[in-house]
Amino acid sequence: MKTQKTITAISLIAALFFVGLPFSSASAEEILTAQEHLQLAKQHEVLLKEAEVKLAQHQAALEDYESRSFYYGRKGLDFQSHEKANIREYEKLVAENKAQAAIHYKLAGESQAPQFVSGNIDNTPAN
Repeated sequence: MKTQKTITAISLIAALFFVGLPFSSASAEEILTAQEHLQLAKQHEVLLKEAEVKLAQHQAALEDYESRSFYYGRKGLDFQSHEKANIREYEKLVAENKAQAAIHYKLAGESQAPQFVSGNIDNTPAN
């Protein structure tokens, strides 16, 4: 009984060692260059713009519902709560992608700050 517990304990320790081994240190292949950070920042900006477009679409749909809720019938409240949930998710995506793009620009050593869209979707300046 005692030897079985010892063998089990040793095998668990060995398994944990081999599972944790790949994560123990960063290798040369895992370190990103400045160019790769710039590329990742640009990818996050593309995702940011896509999320902003989707966010604007869901906000427009919600505004349409709120102005003419009587057109939607019984399913109107479901539609309203679904659109509000979509808006929350896309706002979270926008914030995450902005943060990730800023981090990658910083890691790339870019002296200029990222140029995020601050106006409306149709590229008119915000008031």
